[in-house]
Amino acid sequence: MNIRLLKLDRDGEITVGSVVKYKIDRKQYVGEVYSILSDGDKVEVIMYDKRLRPLMRGQGGFRIRKINLSACKLVDENFKFKSYDDFTIGDVVMQKSTGVKKYGVIIGFHHPDGLSSTSYENGYNGTDMIDCVEIHKRGLERKRNLTGGLKRFVSTNKRLTLCEVDLWHKFGPKIVAK
Repeated sequence: MNIRLLKLDRDGEITVGSVVKYKIDRKQYVGEVYSILSDGDKVEVIMYDKRLRPLMRGQGGFRIRKINLSACKLVDENFKFKSYDDFTIGDVVMQKSTGVKKYGVIIGFHHPDGLSSTSYENGYNGTDMIDCVEIHKRGLERKRNLTGGLKRFVSTNKRLTLCEVDLWHKFGPKIVAK
């Protein structure tokens, strides 16, 4: 996944509203500076997900993290997220089984033993089953069964492949498997 951000002044100083990148335990994060703390060496950052949307808490409100100012860098035009194969709600996926390909959108997770799933709060945990709504490869319309309900399928992470959507294909939106 290649994500490009708007070019910011790399020589400028970090102020409220600046988009910054920072590392914690070798994993790279991006966020927006929410406030500069009174001592001036720490900032509060609203965390962004891989689609550059603010992360929300379960009770509402943004996920905020305090970061040392020296660990933050302004985002430049060549910034790219490191691609992780984690599944999140809304991702477009392809399921391969016995030569048949199904395309779908992830709508939820459930634990195979009926326990509560932690994939909603902490990201996909690797053991949960993944619930999907089946879609057409071209046009991305949801498929319907004979009674008019949505076609769904459940799969494991080993059978799914993350896909990208080409919205500007000459014949309309098209799914492109990685």
